[in-house]
Amino acid sequence: MLVKTGTRSSVAVAAIVIALALVFAFRQCTHEVDVPFAMGVDQGCVNQGSDRREFAPVICWLQRQMSWKSEHEPHFVSIGRLDGTNLGLAWPPYIVFNLSDGNGHWRMFRIGFRYDRTWRGYIFPTVAAKNLSYPLRY
Repeated sequence: MLVKTGTRSSVAVAAIVIALALVFAFRQCTHEVDVPFAMGVDQGCVNQGSDRREFAPVICWLQRQMSWKSEHEPHFVSIGRLDGTNLGLAWPPYIVFNLSDGNGHWRMFRIGFRYDRTWRGYIFPTVAAKNLSYPLRY
């Protein structure tokens, strides 16, 4: 389902920003970032997993200030194949891009207000680029 929400120029600018973010993220994403928790460090981010955060003092502080609890999951639209390349969009603004390499591995890039089902709330700001063994939605 596509909804016309702006002018062509605003859509073009958004597409360019997304494309540049994806190019930058995948250039930097050259190894697995999931590490065992014993190797991970609690950097103070909201509901932080075992992966390390870049710029943790700033990002984690912002997340503690700008994240909020909510029982209402976002409306989510997926474009593409679930078993192949796909783009997910949600509101509040959130974008996730999954790219399959065809061998059971996935490259994922996400940015925006991520809904965390475990924490039951929206975490912001979030930006991540990962190599995974499965695609992600949130």
